Amino acid sequence: MSDPSHWSPPGLIPLALPPRPPEPTRPGFPWIASAAPVVGATAIWAVTGSTFALLFAVLGPLVAVASMLDGRRQSRRERRRSAGERRAALERLRQEIALRHDLEREAAWRLAPGARRVMERGIPAWRATEPGPVVLGAATLPSRVRIDGMPSDDDDADLLRSAGRLAEAPLTAEVDGGLGFTGPRSLALAAARAALVQCADAVPPGTIAIEAPGTEPWQWIAGLPHVTVPARARLRVIDGAAAAVSREADGDRVHLIAVGATPDELPPGLATVVELRHRGLAVVGRGAAIPVVPELAGTVEARAWVGRAAIAGRRAGMDGAAALPARVALSELDLAPAAGDRSSLRVPVGASESGPLHLDLATGPHALVAGTSGSGKSEFLVTWVAALAAIHPPDRVAFLLVDFKGGAAFDPVAALPHVTGVVTDLAESEAGRAVASIRAELRHREHVLASVGARDLASLGPDTVLPRLVVVIDEFQAMVERFPELGAVIADVAARGRSLGVHLILASQRPNGVVRENVTANCGIRVSLRVLQRADSTAVVGTEAAASIEASTPGRGIADAGDGRVVRFQSALADDAAIRSAADRHAAVALPRRPWLDPLPRSLTLGSVGAVLGPERPDPDAILLGVADEPDRQRRVPIEWRPASDGPLAVLGAPGSGRTALLAAIANQVAERRGPDGVLRIEGPRSAVWDALDELDRALADGRRLPALVVLDGLDSCFAAWPDEARFTGIARVESILRGVRDLRSAVVVSAARLTGLGAGVRDALGSTVLLRHPTRADLVQAGGDGAPWEPDAVPGSGQWHGLRAQFLAAPRPPAGTPRPPLPYEPARHPLTAVCSRTPRADAAAIAAACPEAEVVLLGDGPEAAARATAVLQHGPEPGSTRIVVGDAESWTTNWALAAHARGRAAIVVHGGTGEYRALARDAAPPPLLDDHRRQCWVVPPEAPPERRSWIPRHD
Repeated sequence: MSDPSHWSPPGLIPLALPPRPPEPTRPGFPWIASAAPVVGATAIWAVTGSTFALLFAVLGPLVAVASMLDGRRQSRRERRRSAGERRAALERLRQEIALRHDLEREAAWRLAPGARRVMERGIPAWRATEPGPVVLGAATLPSRVRIDGMPSDDDDADLLRSAGRLAEAPLTAEVDGGLGFTGPRSLALAAARAALVQCADAVPPGTIAIEAPGTEPWQWIAGLPHVTVPARARLRVIDGAAAAVSREADGDRVHLIAVGATPDELPPGLATVVELRHRGLAVVGRGAAIPVVPELAGTVEARAWVGRAAIAGRRAGMDGAAALPARVALSELDLAPAAGDRSSLRVPVGASESGPLHLDLATGPHALVAGTSGSGKSEFLVTWVAALAAIHPPDRVAFLLVDFKGGAAFDPVAALPHVTGVVTDLAESEAGRAVASIRAELRHREHVLASVGARDLASLGPDTVLPRLVVVIDEFQAMVERFPELGAVIADVAARGRSLGVHLILASQRPNGVVRENVTANCGIRVSLRVLQRADSTAVVGTEAAASIEASTPGRGIADAGDGRVVRFQSALADDAAIRSAADRHAAVALPRRPWLDPLPRSLTLGSVGAVLGPERPDPDAILLGVADEPDRQRRVPIEWRPASDGPLAVLGAPGSGRTALLAAIANQVAERRGPDGVLRIEGPRSAVWDALDELDRALADGRRLPALVVLDGLDSCFAAWPDEARFTGIARVESILRGVRDLRSAVVVSAARLTGLGAGVRDALGSTVLLRHPTRADLVQAGGDGAPWEPDAVPGSGQWHGLRAQFLAAPRPPAGTPRPPLPYEPARHPLTAVCSRTPRADAAAIAAACPEAEVVLLGDGPEAAARATAVLQHGPEPGSTRIVVGDAESWTTNWALAAHARGRAAIVVHGGTGEYRALARDAAPPPLLDDHRRQCWVVPPEAPPERRSWIPRHD
């Protein structure tokens, strides 16, 4: 037994007793004022000698007496004024106490309204999860009003006592410990009725079941939903002789309300016993009992309230008209094919207490589904899809299924002919594609309706094929959290979907606060399976009942079919038989147009392009590069390269991104059309690359015909290890080739990780660019791509083409050809040879060993050798002899005149680098690039261009 938690009004000034007025002090005798006239009169008499002056001495006592009388009069007046002010302050304090008592009393009755107020309200609250305290009646209870100050008299003490007591406050008691009512039977029954009404008002059906005797005094309770709806917790009413039954062995979830003529007839152990004496008085408790005006409820009033509660229960689907089945198979419901009417999508999805539960998305036009993990939410979505597919053909309804749990929730219905796509857990890069696809579908439907002059889909003629599209999104909150931009698209669909025939089924564990108001406003169909929070249940179906569903009954839920009535139902399970029947029934119907294309394949070959493109066909005269995705036009298009108009092609991407595979696919197409000789692959050692570029450069200069396709893989890495002079020359030749091929009806394709470092000339000469995977988003943007769809782990061949997502062709890399080694250097071939070497002594020995008959002179080996070299180079060799002068760059530079003779008469051999070559050959044009300066050399015959030769092999 307790008093309710009284409400304390916020912001009120603390109260205090007015202070007692101080006692006024009595005025003293004015001796000085009395003596002053006497002294003055005596002085005047002494000066003037006039006895009349002595008359002024009489004024002193008169003034003194008058002053005393006036002071006493003022004190009495001040005492009366202070007493009046305190009486007024006390009256104001009494009024403030009364006001605060009224506020406190009203707040207490709002917290514990009692049976009278409950029955006047009519509509049950049904907000609690278990019976709380019930009001036994009105009593005088301690008040929270407090007054500071010490009482100064009995009136103050009475005021303090009255402030601390709140009259007519609700006295409450917990039902959990049991309630007993004794006294005259009519009064005890009325008090028990009041307690029962309060319990039934607080707790919804399904949370607690009420068990009452079947005798006439308790017939009024028969229509209450709590009587027919089962629940684990029970409230049992025991009347008279039955009280001896007590709680039996029912456990702790049984609450008792007992009625008896005397306390002896009540079960033992009741926490609260109310003894009714007459209508205006009852006593609560034993010993220091509390008098109370009892809370009573008449039979007529209680029966009327039960009738209103029964109506509310039926509206909330908690009337208990019939027990819900524990399991319903979809095949047990009526799934007869619908007539060719476009205006309805009505299908059965489960069983309610009054029969099958039907939902119609066409009038929804959208649905909101809530359910926590394990509630059967995903199974309910599958059932709804299967029922729609069984009743309506693919040319009347199509599905786009989105599962943001990333699982296999829609696997049972994925193979239905109605399903246009199944999306599981979109990747970050797919969000933009999803937005574009959905908006494109809306535009397509607007175009179809406008083309036939139809106002909405329902008014389309039978010859126009435009099925209703049902977009089912499981875990909608996960989608919105990851991709907020999709929320705006969903809101657009929610606003325009009814006329365009696009319907949403949005499922979430907690839609409260996740789904936008402009979306929920268009969701006429509301379904809530078991949820954990009462607020979530209320937000979806307008009642807290879904939060009371037991976890042991998956598929149990509360539904509003769009008519404002909520019903309790058991969701059907889409068994394999029903799904197979739906698929077989409509197998002959043409498949619906797909509003959502599957993502591009992870790999693409020339043979698989046709299946990926569908009705689109590539131009046979163009070179096919891959397939691009155009979600805003709901199609895929071939990526075609026309070298004559598009110019040279660059394929940019990180190593392993599919560059080489794409170049191989391009080369294969050209080779098939123009033969193997029509393709020139610039590859192999750097000497081979140099020679190929040199030959192409010369062919361009001469106007000769070039190969149909020139392929250079790894353009940036190709020149990385080249000497500076050779690298600059190679890049210049590439630029020249790129700029000159268009006029010769040839094509060039190059690949690189990046074009930086190759010069602006090369970048400007390229016509089109394929962007594959790049190491970072910034690299992709710098290369000219869109950074939004960048993925660090994109599959090889995935990339971009002119702003579109694309998958490019892949073909096996052809085996590289074996490069032809250079001809060996033959010392005996030329009668007079000048050699510039980094290691002159070792090279002189090697030459002597390779050509014993030759005279080898080592320049720098003393004055005699220098003189002999001069003689040899000035006069030349004798007929039939071979003479070779060997020196390093410094020796030849020092003996510049000797070097001049060598350049004019001798063959020049350079075994070293470009420094040695410039020291002796003095040729402005760069020599052919060597692969290995130790194993190769340059040979410059007289009046001939330099040649690359193999150096004399060592024989250790």
